[in-house]
Amino acid sequence: MLVTIFVKKIVYFHLFSLYSRRMTENFEQKYLKVDDIHTVAYRLYGNKSGIPLLMFHGGPGGDIDYGLLELIDLNAFYVVTISQRGCGLSTPFGELSHNTTQELIEDIEKIRQAEGLGKCVIFGRSWGTSLALLYALCYPQNCAYLVLRGIFLARDEDEDWTLRRSATVYPKEWSEFAQGFNPDEPLNVQLYEKIVQAPYQEALPFSQRLSHYFEILATNNPQAPLREETLQNLAANKIFLHYSVNHYYLEPDFMAKNLPNLDKHHLCGTILHGGADNDCLVSQAQYLHQQWQGSQLIIEPSAPHCDKHQGIRQHLQKIFKQVAQEVSV
Repeated sequence: MLVTIFVKKIVYFHLFSLYSRRMTENFEQKYLKVDDIHTVAYRLYGNKSGIPLLMFHGGPGGDIDYGLLELIDLNAFYVVTISQRGCGLSTPFGELSHNTTQELIEDIEKIRQAEGLGKCVIFGRSWGTSLALLYALCYPQNCAYLVLRGIFLARDEDEDWTLRRSATVYPKEWSEFAQGFNPDEPLNVQLYEKIVQAPYQEALPFSQRLSHYFEILATNNPQAPLREETLQNLAANKIFLHYSVNHYYLEPDFMAKNLPNLDKHHLCGTILHGGADNDCLVSQAQYLHQQWQGSQLIIEPSAPHCDKHQGIRQHLQKIFKQVAQEVSV
């Protein structure tokens, strides 16, 4: 009996994924001029009469993982995927000027208003979870529910783990990544000089090192191949370092001071994190849950930061199904 139930669940999951892939082929591409420099690209998916859902990607410097849309019932939701300033199809590509956390939050609100949306479900992953929390703190009246996957709180201690203390897990790989850098100076500042401030040809090998180490952390695979560096990755790494050296444009202890306000605004949400995440430690998710009584915490024990883990995908599918049934806007 248990085997039969298990097989049925697998078959249902794959049939749902096939159906969802067909649904995600239909979208409306839009662009919004948000200031004198930047135009933000975003896409609209699903049912215009459904529950509005705003989707934020990781990075900073990344772009939407459109494969995650396969886990969302687009008959129930109206999904807006937003490529942050300088990312994806947003222009100018890779632009650092007027690219701050506060401006990203205002871009989100401008898009919500431009589309005439009311309360929205907010879905963020990795760096997108920081943006989701910050947007919810700035505009709580516009948030129906938060779905946060792979928590990154953008605190100095979180950045210190990624760029320095993760050496305790991958000492050989970190040593290769940090070779030649001064151990007495912040690594992100040195990388900024080598990648953001240096000419293209000089920046490329250092960007390649950073991309490779980030892939190891995200997948928990120390055997990840060293890939040829792309202009896309170089631009992403420049944006990441731009935010990193500026402490993500957040005041010291911002999260500690402000996360309790989520409960004051009666906001609720689900936190989903991998117990084996070596990019963003599970302690970040646990801390957020402790500070936010209106949250539910789900930890998938074997999952890394990467969203390809089958358990993570099944959890996300179940979360969005529950949200569709229980959240009203």
